[in-house]
Amino acid sequence: MFESIKETLVTWNSKNDERAKLQQAYLAIAFVMLIIAGIIGLLNRDLGQNLLLVAIISAGMFLVNAVVWSLLQSALFARLSVRRATNTRKK
Repeated sequence: MFESIKETLVTWNSKNDERAKLQQAYLAIAFVMLIIAGIIGLLNRDLGQNLLLVAIISAGMFLVNAVVWSLLQSALFARLSVRRATNTRKK
């Protein structure tokens, strides 16, 4: 079982770039904290709400990170790749 989990993590690590890993980590943290907040909220309302706040912040970070990376991808990285292609043709 541990070998299959290790193999899955190695495959995930090799197939995804840093941005995708970060996005997936934000989503995983938000989801896990949501589940934990729900369970703990049954026992202690205030602690459950504080944990829910952490889950909401993590989901917000996911959305902000997605928007920033999309803007960077469309505005900056696309232009850099076009300039590199143009510079290599001139040589």
